[in-house]
Amino acid sequence: MRLNEATTLATDRIVLRPYRRWHVPRYHEWMASEEMQQATASEPLTMEQEYEMQQSWRLDEDSKSAFAPKQPVAHDDSSTMLGDVNLFLHEADPETDPEDDGLRRSEPETATPTPRRPPRPPRAEMEIMFPPTPSFPARSGIATHTLQVFLSYAATELRIPPRSFFARIGFDNEKSLGLFRKLGFVEGKRVEVFREVELVWPGENDTTWPWEREPGWKYDVLTDPRNEERD
Repeated sequence: MRLNEATTLATDRIVLRPYRRWHVPRYHEWMASEEMQQATASEPLTMEQEYEMQQSWRLDEDSKSAFAPKQPVAHDDSSTMLGDVNLFLHEADPETDPEDDGLRRSEPETATPTPRRPPRPPRAEMEIMFPPTPSFPARSGIATHTLQVFLSYAATELRIPPRSFFARIGFDNEKSLGLFRKLGFVEGKRVEVFREVELVWPGENDTTWPWEREPGWKYDVLTDPRNEERD
């Protein structure tokens, strides 16, 4: 996403960086695994295709990909990368008005115009991928922490309420299902044809995330300029 291509998010546990060219070889290595292909419902790509995908993500107006390496880490060191987290924006589902059958009717000239509803915010689809690596111990809480940071930043930066966020996860991907449910997401619908569950945020009127009210919650937003030759 061009809006955030030079933004890094940091806490005392992780650093989230935009997806850069020097991330590609490590990402390509991860995605060569059949386990990861199945978990992410994706097909293997060549290295050249991975570089093309990285470029398209950088220029895309509707998605952002960031990685979660541990601190400390050199600017272009991908050896401590742990995974990625992504955001894809979709147009809001059209509201169904039971009194509107789609026909335009003439109103008396003296009638008070019906106020227009404000436009609904876009729907924000979240994805997170942490391949099994020795540097990523199970039950470390890093995946949960990463998703909390990214959700907080995305909701604030893009001014999208929590209710607009959702995740589509395969029936058999118990790790991802458990992660989003742990944060408070609930099942919205099941898509049998794709064997996917759509998890949604249940708080219709929530304006903040619950973890943002915890003592000591914070993350830093840092400027991370992109180097045209390297990144």
